[in-house]
Amino acid sequence: MDSYFDSSRKKFVAATPEEAVRQNVVSWLKDVVKVPGHLVETEFALRTFDSKNADRVDIIVHDFREGAKANEPWLLVECKRPGVESPAALQVQVNKYLRILKPKFIMLSLGDSAIFLGLDSAKKNYTRLSSLPKYPPVNP
Repeated sequence: MDSYFDSSRKKFVAATPEEAVRQNVVSWLKDVVKVPGHLVETEFALRTFDSKNADRVDIIVHDFREGAKANEPWLLVECKRPGVESPAALQVQVNKYLRILKPKFIMLSLGDSAIFLGLDSAKKNYTRLSSLPKYPPVNP
């Protein structure tokens, strides 16, 4: 079976359709959005913050700047292979993660398309964006 080397997990992982989406998103984040590689973590375990929670987030981009809280990452990404789930189904899954994490941005990737959301601090909700800003954001 084919595999990918996941630099975050530092191991080879099976080359499934969803893993292909995940690895493509990680490459895009590093190459286009200019996220430093050491801030990207794949298959992030939520038990880091809640020992009873077995869920894993596909991709987290940490925000380790001064004053940033560990449970407030810069970006949360949920990935699915094309044609498997609707954006609405992905959003339901992400809502479970938002009980623990408060990311500045959210990306829902269906492989061949993506939806971007940004935190509106005043309204305390997420609004749709046309794209992600380059990392680091202009207004941290």
